[in-house]
Amino acid sequence: MKKFFSLLATAALAITVNVSAQDFSQNNYIQQYGRLKLVGKQLSSEKGDAVQLKGWSSFGWMSNWGDCHSFGHLQQMKAWGASIYRGAMYVEEGGYNNNKDGYTQQTKTFIDQTNQLGMYYLCDWHVLTPGNPNDNAYRDAENYFREISSYVKSQGYKHVIYEICNEPNGCSWNDIKSYANKVLPIIQQNDPGACVVVGTPQWDQNINEAQGDPITNYNNLNILYSFHYYACSHQQFLSRLENAARAIPVFISEWGIANFDGGQGSRETASSCFTSADQLINIANGSTGQKISWCAWSFGEKNEQASSLMSCGSMELSKTGKAIVEYLGGSDVKPVISGCYENTCQEIPGIIDLGKYDVNTEFDNSDMGFGKVPGGTTYVGGGEGVTYHEENTTSDEVNDRSECNGAYKWAGDDYAFRQDECVDASGCYGLTNTEGWHNLGYIEPGEWIIITLNVTEPGYYKVEALTNPTTKQNVAFGSVSHNCNLLVDINTDEDFGDGYMAFVSEVASVGDDWKYWAWTDPVSNIDDEDDADDAVILFKEAEEKHQVKISFPGGIDVEAAGDMGPLRFTKVKAYNGPGYEETGTNDAFALASDLIYPNPSNGIFSVATAGELTITNLIGEVVFSANVEANKEINSGLKAGNYVATVKSAEGVKVAKIVIK
Repeated sequence: MKKFFSLLATAALAITVNVSAQDFSQNNYIQQYGRLKLVGKQLSSEKGDAVQLKGWSSFGWMSNWGDCHSFGHLQQMKAWGASIYRGAMYVEEGGYNNNKDGYTQQTKTFIDQTNQLGMYYLCDWHVLTPGNPNDNAYRDAENYFREISSYVKSQGYKHVIYEICNEPNGCSWNDIKSYANKVLPIIQQNDPGACVVVGTPQWDQNINEAQGDPITNYNNLNILYSFHYYACSHQQFLSRLENAARAIPVFISEWGIANFDGGQGSRETASSCFTSADQLINIANGSTGQKISWCAWSFGEKNEQASSLMSCGSMELSKTGKAIVEYLGGSDVKPVISGCYENTCQEIPGIIDLGKYDVNTEFDNSDMGFGKVPGGTTYVGGGEGVTYHEENTTSDEVNDRSECNGAYKWAGDDYAFRQDECVDASGCYGLTNTEGWHNLGYIEPGEWIIITLNVTEPGYYKVEALTNPTTKQNVAFGSVSHNCNLLVDINTDEDFGDGYMAFVSEVASVGDDWKYWAWTDPVSNIDDEDDADDAVILFKEAEEKHQVKISFPGGIDVEAAGDMGPLRFTKVKAYNGPGYEETGTNDAFALASDLIYPNPSNGIFSVATAGELTITNLIGEVVFSANVEANKEINSGLKAGNYVATVKSAEGVKVAKIVIK
């Protein structure tokens, strides 16, 4: 992390950074680039093509905020666009010197894992306090790099870059060169041809000193020089970076959208910091002629501006984390990693048990006392935000469900159904024959589940729901597999109404509502309860695995904590037309320009109805909220993408899809 005390104000030039949102999880950068080398001052592939690696630095492994580095976290990092991972191994501050063998082995583990994922690894020796790398505190540097470089060579790895001293401070460039001349010969002997990043004075800010007196006499190494940058306080150093990039190989091994100290104690980040970050990325992208690789600080959850995650468990991105993902070219929507419950996909036509929504196949909860999820491999935070989203604001839930607000209390007679998760899934038990099915209880607006289905026949399907007296819900159906709405008008093939149908139970309330269940046809509108005879689910293809998102958008007169049981899909008409046309979204709401306008917009729009506006992204994360006046212009600051807007007012709840260009 940074220490810098003389801050100079400079004018900031806004620069647009163009990115493309995609999933990078299948990329293998090591195969693509091979063993990296320098061609002149440019980091290049084994074939000599210019390379720009981009990724994250960990927080310190020894800290309470540094536990975002399981194999699953590395997978997510890569899916968001990272081609390199920097392991920040503090030496002091409770790090390496407290457990030398353990931290050496941890380094080897990360080297193995990044190789498996096809990512590059930046092996950091985290000099910080004391700041002189020649200090006795760092006396094991030669042994450490001897051990690691020997291991890399013995395994035949091509993807390791050595960063021999993070942020030297309080010492001269000659001091740093003296240290480097002890470590570099060891790496050259054990791993000839390797790339090595050398720190520069004053917390990697005075790269100009290395520019004026570069390290020589290591013909079998590719030496780059480190520059660190914090967007809220280091704008004055950008010209120094530009000058150095025209003369020597540069690696931005650490930078953050934060103050120089990481912005400790607050998540609030001024808009000028993002403008400053744009400037840095513009330089890194080659404005001086050199494409510069970078690692963002940090892939951690500490309560500070620089942390990219709100939680290592949920993997929810912070505001600065979302910006980093955009710089990587990725999307802030986590790729859906799911599989059928108990490895058995439910079939259509047929009855779909909503309680048997998908499991997160990357979630291993064996260390949490619940047993291993079928197909699970590694822990990345369970199903929340991946296979379901659960709200927990009703008084019954908060009072009755202390353990994750989940279903442990109501999941059948044994109270044991999916009790390690947060979804209110209960048994449909009572006086009627319910065949052991489950219902979703305490449904609130904004909740959703994903179910992978085996569709045996393409066609138009009527949908019925098993309901009890509390059921009064709007239900939307979207295809995750094909990014399209599944609910259509059978006569026109057009999206049906507002993009959802409603279910209102006809079962009389006679006490103990949870005991009484009956099959119910959908209605087009909860208010007037007209039959939705034309509304059907359209499956255009027969597929063994079709991921369907079932969501509850809310609306006027919706029961805020009602239940809904299984859905019955009955084929009513064959379909032999063209396949799905991808729309780029996986929500099930039609565009509603009467609520939000203009729509699409550039992020500045008006709302036709006064009330409480909440905007979520497509995995249910709230990205904007405010009390708004009718027809008053709002600058949301939202990035390009698709969102769902909900406006709660005296008139009820209105929901619409909005598009930001």
